[in-house]
Amino acid sequence: MLNLNEVVLDRVRFATTHSLTTGQLQLRITQIEDPSLTCTADGEEVTDALGSTITTIYRAKKATFTGSNSLISLDLVAAQYGSEKEVADDDTPITDYTSEILTVSEGDTTVTLAHTPADTSEIVYIYSLVNKGIGEEFTAAATASETEFVIADDGTITVPTDFTGKLFVEYTYETTRASKVTNYASEFPTSSDLIIYCYFRDVCTDELYSGKIISKKAKLNPESIELTLTSTGKHPFEFTIENDYCTEEGDDELFFIIVSEE
Repeated sequence: MLNLNEVVLDRVRFATTHSLTTGQLQLRITQIEDPSLTCTADGEEVTDALGSTITTIYRAKKATFTGSNSLISLDLVAAQYGSEKEVADDDTPITDYTSEILTVSEGDTTVTLAHTPADTSEIVYIYSLVNKGIGEEFTAAATASETEFVIADDGTITVPTDFTGKLFVEYTYETTRASKVTNYASEFPTSSDLIIYCYFRDVCTDELYSGKIISKKAKLNPESIELTLTSTGKHPFEFTIENDYCTEEGDDELFFIIVSEE
């Protein structure tokens, strides 16, 4: 028997979500900071003829699990956007965007891009760089001139005549080594289960216990998703824990907490 009351929360280890239909693992968040489990309810005061409170009736319990991932998680942001992370391979490459600065020395008539462009018709303009700023604009054409360049399918650029210096080029190319997350305006997160794995410790003996906080139905909140685009930025998230409307009457658990020796 293990009849625990007060325990010390050592840390939240990680959290997982699974599909409600297939049970497949959807998401694993492993670097959780500042986790918080908040419960609320709607209160309705019952008053007498003088306006004095007789009692308060509570309804509509709600719960939220919030925190921040220490690192930007592509899996988490995909789940928040209601999409799936795409992983490129040999059969399904991803179109990537890149830019290059190419040096044209005296006597050079061509320079070559590092990657084969996905579509050379998209390379309509290239630019000279002057003191790290954008200088003259050059336009794609069938033959090179003082103001025009030629782009070949393999990424070879015939530079404008008599040009020396640096050229700035932006283009797309296909890669088999990339991951991609898309935020579609019409897609939103779907419900899943939520399991929060924790470590607890005995107040007196410091013995370590395994803990879980389990919700059978939860959904990532898409109302405010902020990615701080700095190296020290965190990746916040919020799960709304839901009562499963389709369960049998009386089976209305929002979540439960288990602390065990194993």
